[in-house]
Amino acid sequence: MSVTKLSNNKFKIVIECGYDIFGKRVRHSETFTGSSANAKIREAELIKEYYHKGSKQNINNLTFEQYSEIFIEKYCTNNVSDITIRNYKQMLGKINLYLGKMKLNKITSFVLDNLYQKLKVGEKGQLLSSKTMIHYYNLIGLMLNQAVKWKFIQSNANDEATKPKNEKKARNFYDLEEATKLLNCLKEESIKYQALITLAFDSGARRSEICALRWSDIDFEKNTLLIDNSLKVINGKVDEKEAKTSASKRVIYISEASINVLKEYKVWQDIYIETMGSKWHGTDRIFTSKTGEHMHPDTCGKIIKKVLEKHGLSKLTFHELRHTCATVLLESGINIKAVSERMGHANSRVTMEIYAHVFEQTKKESANTFNAIINKA
Repeated sequence: MSVTKLSNNKFKIVIECGYDIFGKRVRHSETFTGSSANAKIREAELIKEYYHKGSKQNINNLTFEQYSEIFIEKYCTNNVSDITIRNYKQMLGKINLYLGKMKLNKITSFVLDNLYQKLKVGEKGQLLSSKTMIHYYNLIGLMLNQAVKWKFIQSNANDEATKPKNEKKARNFYDLEEATKLLNCLKEESIKYQALITLAFDSGARRSEICALRWSDIDFEKNTLLIDNSLKVINGKVDEKEAKTSASKRVIYISEASINVLKEYKVWQDIYIETMGSKWHGTDRIFTSKTGEHMHPDTCGKIIKKVLEKHGLSKLTFHELRHTCATVLLESGINIKAVSERMGHANSRVTMEIYAHVFEQTKKESANTFNAIINKA
């Protein structure tokens, strides 16, 4: 413990709080404004509140809130992206309102069921979506599973808790006729808009993957596209990561039509760069800002919205171009494994779950085909 004078009537008070579960020394410090005598009184108050006589913290006394900090620092920093960490912290802020002070080893499936009920209602009484509830469930499951691996607890109580129902909404997408109409309307748009939307529809790539693309990722001779990075922006800071899985890192073939549009766009961009001169601060990215820096992923959505409204087309988000790509391919009879690899899915089962509507329609068509065969016989 110590009281250090910083200036007139300003002191720094440091209190020893013992050691954390990793043996790291823990201190509490604060700046106090007042007289020297009052600083001593404040020190005594803090000692009573924080002083643990230098003993090492027992894992059995670890609270969920304390474990949350350990989980973010020791696990998330090296295993997940910055944007995921930000989302985890936001979720933990709400979870800790209910579980924060509870000891980690006292959390049961009953406690978690009660937590999910409270989270579902929310602070203002507005029900959270099933998708959001699944995110909470998965985060707690991941945290407790890691706690088991670190020997903090013996079992994961989330395994026995009631998993929130995943109420899947019908996915929006264009059929082949609507997609064709969109592509025709693009002929009236700038070559940048043509290239962006055509490539997104053809490749089925995510917007974060589209924004990370560089010209070196395109092989104009083989008509292939390498997708191995994703670009996100967090509070104005670019978060660009390499693909984490072999499925996400992929080389796909794109149509000759898309290649031609990209070639035309490349010619336009080269002229634009020359015109900009010293004002251009770009790299090798395909899609950029006006001065050549990264294009914010949100810009993709603004562009597609602008185009659709201009031509009176039905609503479609930029991500739903991806759904449109997969749906059109599957309905055209393309092998599900090929579509799964194009989308960057972990396996074909994921593709089947996402695009169940296509396979349901295929089942009906199969019955109609067999019916026609029998009638003809």
